[in-house]
Amino acid sequence: MLQKIIILILMQLSFLDNCIAQKNSDTMITETSLVYRIKEPKTNAKFSSMLVLLHGHGSNENDILGLAEKVPDHWAVVSVRGPYQLGSNSFRWYDVGMVNGKIEINIDQEELSRKKLIDLINQIADKHHIDKSKIVVAGFSQGANMAQSLGLGEPTIAAGFGVFSGRYVAEFTPYINKSKQLQNVRVFLSHGSGDNMLPKTYADENLNKLKDLGIQITYCEDTNGHSISTKQWSEFSKWLLNFN
Repeated sequence: MLQKIIILILMQLSFLDNCIAQKNSDTMITETSLVYRIKEPKTNAKFSSMLVLLHGHGSNENDILGLAEKVPDHWAVVSVRGPYQLGSNSFRWYDVGMVNGKIEINIDQEELSRKKLIDLINQIADKHHIDKSKIVVAGFSQGANMAQSLGLGEPTIAAGFGVFSGRYVAEFTPYINKSKQLQNVRVFLSHGSGDNMLPKTYADENLNKLKDLGIQITYCEDTNGHSISTKQWSEFSKWLLNFN
């Protein structure tokens, strides 16, 4: 009898712990074509501004979500999982490899991922009545390339994009939307001078390509490797205030 009572108490405590954890954590959404987590604004329940985060190759939506704690309080943050699985908790946005010393991507997979992201952003924006001028898409590494392709290909989907340790993807050039709307898009470009995985020369090339397109650029460099430094994210958070 006593053993049964103890088991019941433990079950109740476990249930309460789960409820508390769910209440205090972000929400995981799986009913759309892309899995994502969403953190509501700290100030109030209304979604007035939204930051969409895209992880790098081989990672997942949880990896970059921790940065959400350092964005302005009135911003909602959505962290999205890439659609292609590599392994346990490991995902990508598209396949990539080296061909004759050059990085080449599967542009068909990239295009499919991009379309899924566009649909998702539109769904969330419509649901929460978010003005597109208050939406920013940012990513790291391969996620940075996805954020940039969204900004260059669909300049009305968001007001700006953040590129952390990314590069200019040549295969995407035919998809660039060179309308006047592209001139209104802002970009935060960031790279580490100590990046050995994707050397800073890729950032220099990207910077020049974006300048040629007439886009408004804010550039932040630090001494870090293939990562996002505290300085870079702090400057990015200040940059987000441009969209208030």
